[in-house]
Amino acid sequence: MLLAGLKQPGRVKVKLEESAGRVLAAAVTAPGPFPPFPRSLVDGYALGPPVADPGTLPTGLAGPGVIYRLLGTVPAGSNPDITLSPGTAAAIFTGARPPAGTVAIVPRELVGRRGDFISVPGLPPGRYLELAGAEVGAGEEVLAAGTTLGPAEIGLLAALGFREVLVYQRPRVVLATSGSELLDPAGKAGSLLKSNPAGIPAGSQAGYRGVNAPPCIYNSNFYTLAAAVEAAGGRVISLGPLADNLEEQVRAYRSALEEGDLLLATGGAGGSACDFTAAAFTRVGGEVLFTELNIRPGRRVIAARSGEKLMLGLPGNPPAALVACYLLARPVIRALGGREPAPVTFPARLTAAIDRPRVERAFLWAQARASGSGWEVTPLPRRPGGIRAAIGANALIDLPPGTAPGPGEEVTVVMLS
Repeated sequence: MLLAGLKQPGRVKVKLEESAGRVLAAAVTAPGPFPPFPRSLVDGYALGPPVADPGTLPTGLAGPGVIYRLLGTVPAGSNPDITLSPGTAAAIFTGARPPAGTVAIVPRELVGRRGDFISVPGLPPGRYLELAGAEVGAGEEVLAAGTTLGPAEIGLLAALGFREVLVYQRPRVVLATSGSELLDPAGKAGSLLKSNPAGIPAGSQAGYRGVNAPPCIYNSNFYTLAAAVEAAGGRVISLGPLADNLEEQVRAYRSALEEGDLLLATGGAGGSACDFTAAAFTRVGGEVLFTELNIRPGRRVIAARSGEKLMLGLPGNPPAALVACYLLARPVIRALGGREPAPVTFPARLTAAIDRPRVERAFLWAQARASGSGWEVTPLPRRPGGIRAAIGANALIDLPPGTAPGPGEEVTVVMLS
């Protein structure tokens, strides 16, 4: 439902050195062959056609083998000016272009040498002589659209001479946190002051710790979700903490729809008298898709669409917000960035029992790892409040309602990284 009707991602050219982690927006075809010329794969000797002439064998090279007379040396990066006739050879280095007349290359450790003569024990096969275009042919498609550029892909593009590459733009995710109790860890008061009758000076962190100061908590959700958005390939645009005020949120969200590709808000989704996310989404022209999911944590999620723009209101509870972000926001961000949106899921065997069955479908923080007998997963211990619940997790266990499987039983795992 969320992926339907998303705006087609924009495309932009970036320098190759800035392309790591970006997604190709078009297939890449090779402008020419690679390697562009024949080359030696080893330090050794380029050989011309063989001539067995024991009479020319120097002292010290007696024994079976094919004799060659050396004509010179070919370093890498040079244009050889010699031609190998029958019975002649040249010393050559890795990556060098062989002289004309080369029929084979042999590693130096297989060769006996004395002065200007070498003895090769039989003509070697052509495995050490790489022909032009052996790896990549001119016009060949080497990378498909949608490929995420890692070190190997970037190295291939560099080898083919690319300086720029066409990639999808990183989705602009406008991230808003709502709650009059929120305080920025940097000490900025944010929107708390807008509804604060005490008039505590902006930027004064100490004022919130006084006897008459309003109770507040640090705005951890912003930093948590911003990290998740960046990891999914998005670019965060901050709206800052918003007060529990409908008009303020409407103004902020209207601006967000103009500036970003996705509005991601947290807090205000619970449906109480102080929760304004659904109303604000509607006021800015959003068509509400749903306001609740039958899962735990992350039940209170609001989704709305305004044209090609999507708005997601996540719970204010930190672990619930993060679970909902992984399950709902991350696939949208990946799709907006040209990536495969579906999360990686697979079966794994429990190493410890699930503590109790849940009434609703539940997602439990866990550690998954590969073992000699397949994948195994360990549920993380429950912690009071849940703010530390995800520490060390690289997966979620997708637990059907009413089940509490034990050690050795199979469960579905959703990978987070």
